[in-house]
Amino acid sequence: MAVVYIADQGALVCKKNDRLYVYKAQQLLRWFHTKDLAQLILVGNVALSTPTITYLLKHRIDTVFISYYGKYKGRLIGEFGKNVALRLAQFDYLAKETNREMLANIIVAAKIQNSIALLKKRKPKDDAKSIQATIIKNQAICDLLKKNTLPLSSIRGYEGIAAKNYFAVFPALIKNKDFPFNGRNKRPPKDEVNALLSLSYTFLMNQVMCAAYICGLDVYYGSLHEIDYGRQSLVLDLMEEFRPLADNMVFTLINRKEIRLEHFVYNVLNDEENPEYDPQNKLLPVSLANDGMRIIITAFNKLINTKIANQDPPGNWSLKDIFALQTRKLANHFENKKEYSPFVWL
Repeated sequence: MAVVYIADQGALVCKKNDRLYVYKAQQLLRWFHTKDLAQLILVGNVALSTPTITYLLKHRIDTVFISYYGKYKGRLIGEFGKNVALRLAQFDYLAKETNREMLANIIVAAKIQNSIALLKKRKPKDDAKSIQATIIKNQAICDLLKKNTLPLSSIRGYEGIAAKNYFAVFPALIKNKDFPFNGRNKRPPKDEVNALLSLSYTFLMNQVMCAAYICGLDVYYGSLHEIDYGRQSLVLDLMEEFRPLADNMVFTLINRKEIRLEHFVYNVLNDEENPEYDPQNKLLPVSLANDGMRIIITAFNKLINTKIANQDPPGNWSLKDIFALQTRKLANHFENKKEYSPFVWL
């Protein structure tokens, strides 16, 4: 099943028979069949005709709206999942703090383990002492979490320490000197690397959220991330295991010089669709230009369709299929059918 991104600013998507057509100023840009379309992602100022909206709702094609700068805006949902029993099981399970602690422990340990896998894959052959030191420190945290069920406050604290260690060695993994990295920042991202990371995480969140909706889970009630108005806590929980794969994609784009400084724009004026700007001067420090957006969309689409070795169930699966597998495993866990086993990057 296909995932289609449309990022042509000012475009209009129209339906004719079993095809969707993308127009801009009455010029046809492209068209595609809807037969195998699983998800449509609209980036920025892209409009849908009324017949198109009706068709997407009728055929339950997940349609996602994000701002051009990577802010999730919403999605078309024709009908909420009918599996009330599953949501009741989810709420009943997560109402117990000991259950939330156990699940959060598993998720954070898997996230740290997968970030260690990235460091091992990316570690340069020479002058890698700082990376090796981080691997040792984070492995110790990971082992601690695997052996003990800790309070949520402690789990979040250890996750923060591991993340700080992890991002501290990013400069050693970036071979393109045009892309310095001085630590993780967001809302808004203040440099090119952080802009790429933030947008990649938004794409990742959308894919995981789609899998959670299809499975019938309530996306707002999770274990690791606290409940807050409008926060998709369960989705944020599930995507933690996959963040290192998005990081790896960003490293590849930068180190292979597939994305370059010319693909970014700087200090553009904020527009109505993007609330995450510098509140003092209302400027966005750095964001992707049109060509840069096309590059990262292509790279992410390739990533989610890449076959990856998986432990449970064993075999080579596309990443988007693994998203579905993990959400189903979590649903089974909530229904007391099976212990939750996280995704482990081999």
